[in-house]
Amino acid sequence: DINGIIWTKIKLDYESQNNYTLNISLSDGITTDYATVFVQVTDVNDNSPVFGITNTTINILENTPAGTLITSVPATDVDAGFNGLVVYTLKGAEGKMDIDASGLILLEKELDRETQGIYNLAVIASDQGQPRLSTILNLTVIIDDVNDNPPVFSSSKYEVSVPEDKARGSKLLTVSATDLDAGANALVKYRIISQLPLTSLPVFLVNSTTGELFLSQQLDYETTKQFEVELEASDGGQPSHSTSTHVVVHVLDVNDNPPKFNQAIYDIAVTENIQKGSPICTFSVTDDDEVGTKDGTIVVNGYVDRETKEKYDLLLVASDNGMPQRQVIHCFLLSSHQNFTYISIQVLDVNDNVPQFTKAQYSASVRVATAKEGASVLSVSATDLDIGNNSIISYSLMNHSDIFHINNHTGEIILRSSLAHITADTVVTLTVIAADHGVPQLTSNGELCFHILLFVTVRVNDINDNPPVFSELIQTKLSLPENAAPLDLGTFSATDKDIGENAFISYYLQDDFAGAFHINTSTGKVMTGKSLDREMMDSYELKIIATDSGKPPLSESLVLSIAVEDVNDNPPVFSQKLYSVTVKENDPPHVILSTTATDNDIGYNAIIHYTIIGETSFYVGEHSGNISTLQPLDYESCAHYTFTLKAFNPGDPYLQDTTNITDVESLFLVIVEDVNEEGPIFDKPSY
Repeated sequence: DINGIIWTKIKLDYESQNNYTLNISLSDGITTDYATVFVQVTDVNDNSPVFGITNTTINILENTPAGTLITSVPATDVDAGFNGLVVYTLKGAEGKMDIDASGLILLEKELDRETQGIYNLAVIASDQGQPRLSTILNLTVIIDDVNDNPPVFSSSKYEVSVPEDKARGSKLLTVSATDLDAGANALVKYRIISQLPLTSLPVFLVNSTTGELFLSQQLDYETTKQFEVELEASDGGQPSHSTSTHVVVHVLDVNDNPPKFNQAIYDIAVTENIQKGSPICTFSVTDDDEVGTKDGTIVVNGYVDRETKEKYDLLLVASDNGMPQRQVIHCFLLSSHQNFTYISIQVLDVNDNVPQFTKAQYSASVRVATAKEGASVLSVSATDLDIGNNSIISYSLMNHSDIFHINNHTGEIILRSSLAHITADTVVTLTVIAADHGVPQLTSNGELCFHILLFVTVRVNDINDNPPVFSELIQTKLSLPENAAPLDLGTFSATDKDIGENAFISYYLQDDFAGAFHINTSTGKVMTGKSLDREMMDSYELKIIATDSGKPPLSESLVLSIAVEDVNDNPPVFSQKLYSVTVKENDPPHVILSTTATDNDIGYNAIIHYTIIGETSFYVGEHSGNISTLQPLDYESCAHYTFTLKAFNPGDPYLQDTTNITDVESLFLVIVEDVNEEGPIFDKPSY
């Protein structure tokens, strides 16, 4: 312009043109002068780095050695100097790859596709300008498989048991191998390498794709009891990898011979009452299979009683352990692998039952005036469960009688003579013996009574000579909670050895403590009549008196010692409800007030804690109740404080009490006393 100032007319762009040369003329209308002006454009960091590649997917073999170049991702920045200096950063490589200063991505460590098959990389190109500008390039690195893993069988050894009559072509088992590689490298094929023992034709075949092992020849247990087959699994890689496993085939014997008894029928006789576990018969069984000859013994497994059962017919079945084995059920259908024999067991009688009278007691009445010699009085009868001589019964009188005689065969009792010599009512008791003819002889006793005498009953009257008695097992030390009603203390009953009215007992309390306790006068059951208060009375000596109804009555007492358990029913109480204290400002933290609360409970229920509510400038000792300042107070900031002090105990239920440190209107304050620490100050610096 006319003043010699040079102005830009458009926005300059360093990247388009970084310098200008201006020719300037100066004239006063007569004389002209010239000058050259060189304008250098200074670069500004206004361009981000730009990558020069478009393909962002890279494939690399997993066996690529460390140090191999993976790809180059150069970036350019059209700015100059530090604004155009590009620095690279690589993320997502997990230590496997790195990038150098020129943008070359190199492999740092060996790869393993089976561990990780894809890496998602982020390449960050940043310039060094201020502010720094960056560009991100996302790369996908796919790890291609290399055949570096052999197939692996699910088991290092397989075992299978096969019956010798297994049909040819039957599948025996399936072996399985897996390969961690991919594609053709993981395609597994199976084949048989060897078979022991060797045979003219292979006994087994394997499906090369599925690993199923089949039977190709008939097995014979008697010829070969076990085969060992070595199988190989190989993959489809180049070169191919393989591994092997062993299959042990156990040939099982097939049962084709039934067992045979050495007799078709056994007849056995045993006496009853034979001891449990006693052998009664021994037999032999043979089997043409590997079983050979076996001996068996029949033993008594329970109580043998001829009177319950006198003959047993058994069907004895012998089964070998061959497969398949069919059980004998219901009508004893036998398989081709079973055989049977009959056993007849006759139980012989033993004289083990005593004669039993048909009635437990016999009685008869005989009129003395009309009684004649040989007259029948009554007949007794007994039975015996045994048989033969063991059941034949003879009757006799235990003691000789001059009046009566018993027929030893029939049990009939007759008079030996007339009863003229009997002058008073008389009761004659006869003991009749029934004895069998067994060896040893067994007898049963019965009583035969004649009731002729008039019996006189003498009654003895009871007198009240026994007091009631409490059991020594009664628990007399009790513990009851306060504030609970009604409570059942239990029933405290006594006994009296007398009878009737002399044994009828009534109960009462010597002192019911103003209705605190009540007793049922008939049963002795004691209940509380009202809630107990430990703070009023913490123990009781309750005296129960039991009195019978005799004349005169007799009594006994029982003292219960009752302890009242504390319940947390009293809150803490402060000695005063309002407090006031004056504190100088600027004083260091110190105790300004000591408060005390009390609790009428005891133990854990009487533990008191303190806390302040609504103010953070003060602290109270949790157990002491001492209130302290936490920092020097400032009168100019706050001239007084009001807060709530709470006292509580941790019992159950939770109880508390609070008191207020209040303002001047309540006449209780925490007053901050002013200290002269500020000088006068003008309200304006000048006038």
